[in-house]
Amino acid sequence: MGFERNIVRKGLAFVVVLNALPATAAPPEPLVVTRLSDPDPNYVPPPSERTLARRSAEADEAATISAAMQEFGQALGQAAMAQQRAVEERCRSTDASSASSEDRLAWEAACRYLRR
Repeated sequence: MGFERNIVRKGLAFVVVLNALPATAAPPEPLVVTRLSDPDPNYVPPPSERTLARRSAEADEAATISAAMQEFGQALGQAAMAQQRAVEERCRSTDASSASSEDRLAWEAACRYLRR
């Protein structure tokens, strides 16, 4: 308890000292406004040979990565559909009315909002 009071006293003393100090701020910096030329927003610079070589290498990598990502996405989609079908089949095969209260609550949590 004494430690907390000591911290509060020191904090209040610090705030009082800060408020008592004169406010000294650095002088404001001058605002410099420079007019820039208005570039053509539709201008696209011609590609250099270096950027063309880099783009072709990136295109080869991107094609390989794109195919791998597409296969991965298909595998995920198939797994999700298989899981959804398993849940739907389990919900259709289980009779909720003849089960115990715990089983019925578990069935409702899993199957109540599935479209039939």
